[in-house]
Amino acid sequence: MTKIKCIAVDDEPLALEQMKAFISKVNFLELTDLFGNASDALGFIKQNSVDLMFLDIEMEDLSGIEMLQSMENKPFVILTTAYDQYALQGYELQVTDYLLKPISYKRFLKAVNRVYDLLNANKNKQTNQELSSKTTTDNFIFIKTDYKLQKIEINDILFIKSMSNYLIINTIKTGAVYTLMNFKEIEELIPSEEFIRIHKSYLIPISKIDSINKSSIIIADESIPIGESYKQLLFERLKMRGLA
Repeated sequence: MTKIKCIAVDDEPLALEQMKAFISKVNFLELTDLFGNASDALGFIKQNSVDLMFLDIEMEDLSGIEMLQSMENKPFVILTTAYDQYALQGYELQVTDYLLKPISYKRFLKAVNRVYDLLNANKNKQTNQELSSKTTTDNFIFIKTDYKLQKIEINDILFIKSMSNYLIINTIKTGAVYTLMNFKEIEELIPSEEFIRIHKSYLIPISKIDSINKSSIIIADESIPIGESYKQLLFERLKMRGLA
């Protein structure tokens, strides 16, 4: 697992210690450094790779808002503050989240999971650009089923459903194809910019969506549930494609 490199900037030592403790509990986060003022943090970011910054707003030498306004290339930013009047200004500066002190670990975890999903979405976008340059031989995959390799056209897939220890690949032409593969294995074969998990048991091609309801999508008259933890990423992916 690639770690998300992060720093925390706050002029309150206790707040930095809390952030350090929270970060240490999350296996995909890597704390690079802690800073008691924005100026030192700015200097560090210019010389080092930072994926995520936890940033206090009310600081003496340079406020968090002023720091963001001075930056051209920002990492993902989660604001941490005791004052809610900066929320709108923070989002205008395209921060990822806004945590009000005292910060609970549950709320912290929700914020960093969002960053994790957004970083993966960006990686998928880069993969999309790479895939677009591939030849037409990538328009199909081979799936092991019933002691043979079954050829399946990517554009023929309606959705993929997990059932216990196997997958059902529902297609337009071939019907249901059963395989002992898991989601991780199938995701390595199909284009990541086209397919997305919308539920722990469902992987779907975005182009096949007919309609979207509050808690489900429709593909070829099939109602497929949207898992609560997958909703945000789904709509962000749709927005990236200009579909929402």
